[in-house]
Amino acid sequence: MHVPRRAALVGVAALCGAISAGWIFLHPTDSAPRSTVTAATTAPPEIHRPVPEAPVPPTAVRPVDVQIAASAPLRLRVPSIGLDGAVSEYTQAMIDEHGGYDPPELTTISWDTTISGGTAGTDSTNTVYLYGHSAVEAAVFNDLKDMTPGDVASIDTANGRLCYTEQKALQLNKSEYKNNDELTDAIPNRLVLVSCYRPVDYNPNEATVQNIVIVLQLDQAQTTAGC
Repeated sequence: MHVPRRAALVGVAALCGAISAGWIFLHPTDSAPRSTVTAATTAPPEIHRPVPEAPVPPTAVRPVDVQIAASAPLRLRVPSIGLDGAVSEYTQAMIDEHGGYDPPELTTISWDTTISGGTAGTDSTNTVYLYGHSAVEAAVFNDLKDMTPGDVASIDTANGRLCYTEQKALQLNKSEYKNNDELTDAIPNRLVLVSCYRPVDYNPNEATVQNIVIVLQLDQAQTTAGC
């Protein structure tokens, strides 16, 4: 592969009250005419029963976001395509020698060390670029084209594991790569996986002219929970 470079419960209270009344006949002790007196009892005070408070559900405590200082990517894992491999450095001298990116082995995952801030961490200031071969025979990035948006990839570093979620896949001519701002601009916490695109019916004797590019972004929630 060869890739050109560009730097509420509611309670109810019951109110109970009762009023009783009766006729009381009083018999006088003197000769005065008898009279009838009516009396009524006083109503008892109203009773207000306390309204039981609704139980308060426990408040969910959101975990504190884990912070992982940016450092070199050491291992790449993409469970959806069964990918799990170590990452090696790809230096400026190697770029000069090959005129671009050409990992030395079909099993090699190469990390571009020349990108300023291009390390993996929650405080990363740029994109992490990883390159690998696709080939007729077994190669590390053969199944990259089978990834779909939402797939998760993880990067292991000396400081911890970071989780990235795929946003999109791009299939473009190799000559377009260096002019694609989405791929070449400095975008913090982005991960880009690059390989040659080789259709099923592609002539194995011909050089590939397209790249398959997977664009992923750091997923802080998954990084905190673990992936």
